[in-house]
Formats: sequence, C-alpha cells, structure tokens
Amino acid sequence: MTETVSIICVTYNEEKLIARTIESFIRQETNGMQIEILIIDGFSEDGTRDIVNSYTKKFPNIRLIDNPDRKNPYGRNIGLCEAKGNYIALLGAHTIYESNYIRICIDEIKKTNSIGVSGKVITSFESDGSEAQLCELILTSPFGVSGKSFRTIEEGYTSMVNFPVYRRRVIDEIGFYDTALLRNQDNDFNRRIIEKGFKLYCTWKTSCKYFPSDSLKQIFSYANRNGYWNAKSLSVAPKSMMMHHFIPLLFVTAVLLFAADSVVGFFLGSVIPLIIFLLIIFTHLLTGFFFALKIKKFKSARNIFALPFLFFAFHFSYGFGTLKGLFTPMPKKI
Repeated sequence: MTETVSIICVTYNEEKLIARTIESFIRQETNGMQIEILIIDGFSEDGTRDIVNSYTKKFPNIRLIDNPDRKNPYGRNIGLCEAKGNYIALLGAHTIYESNYIRICIDEIKKTNSIGVSGKVITSFESDGSEAQLCELILTSPFGVSGKSFRTIEEGYTSMVNFPVYRRRVIDEIGFYDTALLRNQDNDFNRRIIEKGFKLYCTWKTSCKYFPSDSLKQIFSYANRNGYWNAKSLSVAPKSMMMHHFIPLLFVTAVLLFAADSVVGFFLGSVIPLIIFLLIIFTHLLTGFFFALKIKKFKSARNIFALPFLFFAFHFSYGFGTLKGLFTPMPKKI
C-alpha cells in the first residue's frame, strides 16, 4: 500500500513568499510516497489566493481550502480533518524547505522511534541591510530568544518541534489544536505529546529557512505579542508554559518597581532604590554586551555596541506584553 504525506500550510497575506514556499513543497523527495499539499487560507486580502490558485490549476495534488476563522489553530485543525496522509507535515508559510526535508524527517521518525520530527530552523532574511542584520543577531542569540527557542535548540530528543512531520496517529492520541490559543498552540500540543509518553526529535540532517520580519519595530511588536500570549496561555493551558517564558516578565516588573521606588526615594532622601534600579539596567546591558562580543556573523563595532540596547528593548517589549496580558481580558475571536 502506497504511503501518503499530507503537507498542511496555513496562510494569511503571504504573497511575498508563498510561491517559493509552495515550490519547496513541490520539490520534496518522497521516495515513492504520494504527497498532498493543503493550503489553508484565511481569506487573504493580498495576492496570496491568486498565487495559490495558479498552482492548483497545474498540480492536482494542491488544494486551496478556506479558513473562515482566519487564525492559525483553526486552520491547522481544518487541515488535520482534510488530510489523508499516513504522515502529517505542519509547515509554515514564510519558510523554504530543503528538498529532503520531509524524507529525512520521516526517516528519523523511524530511526528514533519518535512520533514527530523537525529539521533545523535557520533564521534568514532576504535583505542584507544593517537593520536586517541586527534583527537576525537578536533572533538567533541564546540571550535574545533563549536557548530553548525553536531557532536555537540542539539536535536530539526535545520537548518541542517546529515545522514538524508527525505520524498520523498523533491526532488520535493527542487530539486537535486548542483554538483558544491564538499563539503558543505549538507549546500546548507538544506538551500533550510528551505527557502521553511519546518522543519528539530535532534533526540537523535537514533544515528549513525561516523568514521573519527584517524590521526592528516589527520584531519588538512580535516580542510584545508573544509575551502577551504567554500570560493568556498561563490561564488556558498552564502546563504548556515554562519558567523561561516568564523571565522577561520578572525583568520588566523589577525595572518598573525600582523605577517607581527611585522616584519615591528621591523625595524621601534615599538613593538605595535608584542604585538597585541602575544595577538592574547595568547588569542586563553588560550581559548583552558579553553576548554581543561572541557574535560571529555581521561582527562589527556598530553591531556589538548596538546589540546590548536592542536586547534590552526586545526583552522589555516581551515582558511588558506578558504584564499587559495578565491584566487584560482574553481577546474575542475575530
């Protein structure tokens, strides 16, 4: 019996890269396996649907499916219901995959006795401008995004996989994505997999290039949204959250508290809160400078001296997002 792999790709306004993403799906080596490509689109308002439709006319194994709720977990669940494959590949829309990505992930599933495998995620930027360089340095630094990020995890058994290929039975064992989590749904899904006693594995025998925004303003906004959803995930799926998700919150809370205490201390004649406040800032900047000195790519005096302040802004945006999420209601579904 011929095996089938189903690629599920959720899209919304992805015209910039979607053609190259689909081309990387088409080029996948399948070793005789059949492949179906399901593009689950949330009624994109740019040229995404036209681009996808141009492929559906040429390739009968590519389907465009509507996602009325637009959000990612809804789209994934639609794809999981539609998928016919023995293997399910949940692949992102602004990512380009090596031609051996699916083949090697399936090989590693069998070799490692895992239920899901992902390849190495390489953060890439189409622009090579100075701002894009700084974005890349922030998002690939273990200080910037932690050593537990999907961008920095090492090869081997892991508690999380990103852009994974799963055995189909993961759906029967784990269920679908939690649609209350518009972000962090992967954390929750991976946590449920581990709790069931299954294994996840990250291989560096293959890789994909992930293309985030090359704007500092947008990656700070990205950090803020992630922090916000950490707070919401804590109430919806607390077991999916780990201590490292809340370190920026502790940092921001300390900065804000001692900043306020410094003002009060000024009127009371005490400089201790100000000293502690400055010590927190100095320690963070010094740590950022230490990690900036260790960069190998784009190494320049400008980048080294800019990174400590950008790390600070990134972590503050993240932590402030979590703080905001703790005191605001869950957003309504759009």
